[in-house]
Amino acid sequence: MPYRDTLAEVEFTLLRDSAFSYRCNACSRCCHNKAIRVGPYEILRLARCLGMTTTEFIARHTEAGGTILRMRDENNRACIFLDEKGCSVHPDRPLACRLYPLARWVDSDGVESFGHLTPHPKTEGVYGSSGCVGDYLDKQGVAPFFEMGDRYGLVYQRMVDRLESIDPDELELRQSSRNDVDETEAGIAASPWIDIDKTITEFCKANRRPVPDDIEGAVAIHIEAIISWIASDGI
Repeated sequence: MPYRDTLAEVEFTLLRDSAFSYRCNACSRCCHNKAIRVGPYEILRLARCLGMTTTEFIARHTEAGGTILRMRDENNRACIFLDEKGCSVHPDRPLACRLYPLARWVDSDGVESFGHLTPHPKTEGVYGSSGCVGDYLDKQGVAPFFEMGDRYGLVYQRMVDRLESIDPDELELRQSSRNDVDETEAGIAASPWIDIDKTITEFCKANRRPVPDDIEGAVAIHIEAIISWIASDGI
């Protein structure tokens, strides 16, 4: 299914020192009718939170090639992790949920800015200016997510550069490729690299290394595996 690009509608005019505050009153209206995108690190954290592998998590809880969390059903478009008490995975919720009601943009020069997402018309959240954007980010625990985004971003760019060196038309085909990912059957990973547990298990077996059991170790091996694959002309 097609997913609306909500970031295209955001004006990114805020910086970390811009006046901003927000108090969530747990109305859960922001947990409906959203395409909540997740990356490998977020999938890994959520899988560990639920006591399963990333392979199982992707199969049970994602769509769009493993990049978006499923909704409960077509009639009640609530996040699959929303229950009667609220977010059932709150300590390990994805970055998009932590940032809400803000969105983040980093330009090609690495300059960061933030903007307001359009709130639900009946939201019970309270907006204000008693703090700043940076204060809000700190309270939401976004630092490790930003760090992982940066680390995976560098690897992704290396992959893109390699693809473009093989096929000069890669850049023009990118939007079509993204559309194909969004149309991928629910529960199927569009790229094997999204599935951290599967990737590092195969990589460690091939290299006779122990499989790490901690999140940081798993990410490090995952990135190493991708870089090794690119360097070996695996693309």
